[in-house]
Amino acid sequence: MTESFISTKDRIISTAIDIISESGLSNLTTKTISMKANLSEPLLYRFYGDVNELLVDVVEYYFRFDKSIRKTIQAKEGSCVDKIRAYVEDYAIYYENYYSLSTLMLQYEELLHNPATRELIVEGASSRKAYVTELFQNAIDAGELVQGYDAGMMADCVHGYIRAVCLKRRFSSERGSIKKEIIDFIVDMLKLLSTGKDGGAL
Repeated sequence: MTESFISTKDRIISTAIDIISESGLSNLTTKTISMKANLSEPLLYRFYGDVNELLVDVVEYYFRFDKSIRKTIQAKEGSCVDKIRAYVEDYAIYYENYYSLSTLMLQYEELLHNPATRELIVEGASSRKAYVTELFQNAIDAGELVQGYDAGMMADCVHGYIRAVCLKRRFSSERGSIKKEIIDFIVDMLKLLSTGKDGGAL
């Protein structure tokens, strides 16, 4: 029974993410979810009282792997630059494999205006920014990246580029690899900023 409950709930969350990706937040209703997931609306209401309750789980799902990715990066041996690249590669692979999920970052503004999800978005996005800023600052302090650039600005460049790639894929008929484009960018960026003291890992 528990297994059935979990799988149905995950199915609802996944369906909601697909609807947001395909049609936007405004089209996320109990009716569209039940139709796409092939579930009755009464069954849907057993799990969620309304769409806002579901959106909370959707946002939590979006950020759910952040801690495990950071833990993996922290345990990783190698230079600070290696850790930056590994972090970006992990997200590039994650979004490549689950494209619908990547489009949630394009919904930040609307989710910030929703009282149910505002704090989750602020906390999740701020935490990502802080962690990548720390990675860049560590690389600067270790002499692996050139001085004179603000670590927070570098973090913004990384996250901004990832959003730009996801947005471009929305309106382009060419569906290239998200992973390749993002990884190529971070490799080029780190080469440009490198002092050559990271062991030549680039």
